[in-house]
Amino acid sequence: MLSYGKEVNDKLALGVTAKYLTSDMLGQAGGQSTGYSFTPGALLKWTADRRQWTVGAKIEDLVNSQTWGTGAVEKIIPKARVGMAVSNSLFGGSLFSLDMSQRIRSTYSPELSAGYELSDNKSGLAFRFGYNEGNFTAGAGFSILHAKVDYAYVQQKELTLQNVHRVSLTGVW
Repeated sequence: MLSYGKEVNDKLALGVTAKYLTSDMLGQAGGQSTGYSFTPGALLKWTADRRQWTVGAKIEDLVNSQTWGTGAVEKIIPKARVGMAVSNSLFGGSLFSLDMSQRIRSTYSPELSAGYELSDNKSGLAFRFGYNEGNFTAGAGFSILHAKVDYAYVQQKELTLQNVHRVSLTGVW
C-alpha cells in the first residue's frame, strides 16, 4: 500500500491510496490472485470557538480489480466514508470523532463508529475508547520525536470468539 496526501491550502487537503493486492490459497488450484485498488479522499479543516473541526471523505476501492488463477475477475463494491472530528485543548488535548460508511449499493446497511481520545502533549501519551459497528474499542499510545507506538483492543464478535489486539509503529516526518 502506498499513500500520498497534499495540502492544497490551510483548509483543504487531498490524497490517494494505491494498493497492490495478492492472495494465495495454499493447495487450491487457481487459488492465487493479484490485483490493485485506488482510494481517493479529501479533508477539510477549520477553527471555530477555539476548537479544531475536521471533516473528511473518501471512497474506498473506487477503482479495483483482482484476477484469480482461474481467470475469474473479482471487483469489490466501493465504500463511501464520511467522518468528522472536533478537538480542543482540554487536559492538553481531546478529540471526539464520528464516522459513517456505506457500501455503494442499497442492499448494505450503513456502519457507524465513534471515538474519544484524551492526550497529553507534554508526555506524548494518549488514551482512547470507542464504538465500532456495535463493538467496544479501547487503546493507548505514546510518541517520542518522530515515532509513535499505538495499541488497540477491538471486540470482533462477528468474525471470531477471540478479541483482536493490534500494535502499530508509525514514523512521522
